[in-house]
Amino acid sequence: MHRPLLWFCVTFAAGTAFALFSFSLPLSVTAGVLAFAVVLGWKFSRLRAVCVLAAGLVCGMSYTTAYHMYLADPVAEVDGTPITLTVTAADYAEQYDRDQRVRVKVTGSDVNCPRDFHTLVYLPVTEQEIQPGDRITASVEFYVPGDSEGFDRGIYYRSEGYYVLASAAEGLPVTITTPEHRPFWYYPKWVAHTLRAVFAEHGTQRQTAFWNALTTGDRSGLTIRDTDHLRRAGLSHVIALSGLHVGFLVSLLLFVFGRRTGTVLSLMVLVAFPVMVGWSPSVIRACLMYGILMASFWLRQQYDSLTTLAAALLVILVLRPDALASVSLQLSFLSTLGILCFAGRLRWALCLPKKVPSCLQKLYDTLMVSVICTVCSTAMTAPFLLYHFGYLSVFAIFSNLLGLWAVSLLFPLLVLGGIAGIWFPGIASVILIPAGYLTEYIYWVSDTIAQIPYGVLYCESSQDFAAAIVLSISTVLLLWLARRRTLLVSLPVLIAAVIGISVWRGAAAEDDLRISILSEGRGQAIVVSCGEHAALIDCSGSGYHDVVQDVEQYMDWHGIEKLDVLILTSVDVTHARNACELLESVSVEQVLLPEVNRETNEIYPVLMDTLEQLNCSYIKTAPETETIVGDASLGLSILGAVERKLMVRIHSEDQDILVLHALTQKMLLDYTEQAELSAETLVIAPGFVEDRAKMQELIQRLQPKQLILENGWYSEEEYGGIPTQNPYLTGTIDLITVRKTEGG
Repeated sequence: MHRPLLWFCVTFAAGTAFALFSFSLPLSVTAGVLAFAVVLGWKFSRLRAVCVLAAGLVCGMSYTTAYHMYLADPVAEVDGTPITLTVTAADYAEQYDRDQRVRVKVTGSDVNCPRDFHTLVYLPVTEQEIQPGDRITASVEFYVPGDSEGFDRGIYYRSEGYYVLASAAEGLPVTITTPEHRPFWYYPKWVAHTLRAVFAEHGTQRQTAFWNALTTGDRSGLTIRDTDHLRRAGLSHVIALSGLHVGFLVSLLLFVFGRRTGTVLSLMVLVAFPVMVGWSPSVIRACLMYGILMASFWLRQQYDSLTTLAAALLVILVLRPDALASVSLQLSFLSTLGILCFAGRLRWALCLPKKVPSCLQKLYDTLMVSVICTVCSTAMTAPFLLYHFGYLSVFAIFSNLLGLWAVSLLFPLLVLGGIAGIWFPGIASVILIPAGYLTEYIYWVSDTIAQIPYGVLYCESSQDFAAAIVLSISTVLLLWLARRRTLLVSLPVLIAAVIGISVWRGAAAEDDLRISILSEGRGQAIVVSCGEHAALIDCSGSGYHDVVQDVEQYMDWHGIEKLDVLILTSVDVTHARNACELLESVSVEQVLLPEVNRETNEIYPVLMDTLEQLNCSYIKTAPETETIVGDASLGLSILGAVERKLMVRIHSEDQDILVLHALTQKMLLDYTEQAELSAETLVIAPGFVEDRAKMQELIQRLQPKQLILENGWYSEEEYGGIPTQNPYLTGTIDLITVRKTEGG
């Protein structure tokens, strides 16, 4: 059998996947299958391939089951345990507005767990900076993260190796003790921390954010706008540490120190790099593959890239089987597989004639590398990108062509400048000057490509996803089987077809009405948009939600430059908490608010001062009959028959939504006794269900077919048999009315 290790690793991964979906085998069955496979493979050479595949499958299932039983589950069993204990910081703390998060090592015996483990603990911000090796004493409670806002945090953290998290009790002291000597394995973290400090001294805030992401994987400084533009342009992979960065690092060492010394240094760096930037599957995969490559050169042994890729997957799954659910692992391995399988063939198909001068040939080859890698990796990862993120950047091939050469120059400059800056700040300033220009160029590429209309292809249905799978399989077969002439003709046609589909679908959706009910905790924010017109109903977020940032992100993603109207259904903390901040950040043509307001509350006077200072148009209104507001395409109307409150209706060809979030049960009962009110969908607050008898009476009067309950802490699955949606559980709720163009 050719490449037995490769096929064993593939089926081991398949067995791991089965086990993660709760399909397991008893150890006795596994032992029997393995023994039978060994005997059968030894006696009958023709059956060895089947034996290897079967052995990998049962080993993957049994190993994953045993790993959970003896290593993962005992850690998860400390869930709900409140305790005062001392832990060791394994990294620098990530700072937030009101608290901080730090990776720590917990001694198992302190929490009645049979083994030590790492976890993330949330602490209040401390005066003393937490550093790796510090001893932290605090009263904490362990918990298993759950599913909220459409995101399964449990699966995510398990894939990262955390089976339980911890949070410090509020109001209780946190003590940090600095050790006399820090273990040497914490010093790579110090290097990353020091590099970030050097970058902060020599670059602008925007440049520093990109430098940190590119070299240490710290993306916390990137703005939402820059992050989204990199995603839309198809350049987000340059700030996700992977083989690209490890390859740059190894190439730099080999170039500076030569093959022999550079190989030794590369092996040392490949051991320290994951400690420095974190143990993500993509980093581990890249370091293992490059490490085996360097070792094979050193030992003068043959190197098989596909077998090495499979071996890296096996090592990762042995260390952490749940990593198979990691998006990072899936995209990293699939994109690498695509490049290894098809890049050489595609490069041969696209090579220039031998008559071309060598200088032009080298320039052409340099530029085509990014195109080839983009095509090969996208062919393998497109369905996974659509499944996990719901969209695909169709202009990625152009952004990579324009930007990757700059990244390849920027990375070594940052490494050299960052290291030099530790001891020689003057030299760092000289090195990092061109780095600044390259960074601005990369930002320019991402901003320009991201702003091209219809540059994102969305996956909006199961049919879209099925079509993406068929297209991906077709492309893979084309790259694998087609001859040179066929590739030269079909690939440009295929790329043009994908871009054409994106443009066609984007143009067709230009007149569609999109209603997005954002998940903002105890607050409310609903964006209604159609083409270049948009309105916002309320602007308030609570907890860790940043409603202004969410609205800005929505507008930037959909190419909206301004809000036609901001409707505040009530001027209080639940509906207008962040309105002033929004007015200072976003262009708003007009603000509508109730005619009568409590002028003594904390929001109203500040709001009025902000409106006057910004010279923003506003109207106080309380229409007794429904009055249309905003552009007609938005289908908005307001009703203000309840004092200090506004009701908003959103009406389209297939939507009839009534926003009653600002009204209490009593207000609604009083109003509906005097006037008739109904809608197919009601957007309501938790107070709607405080009194079940009143709730049933309101449902009978309003006759809704669906409820959208803002704030999921008190929600139930359904009310009176009426289906209920909850943005706290599902994330942003998008309701789209597809409008056909004239003649369509």
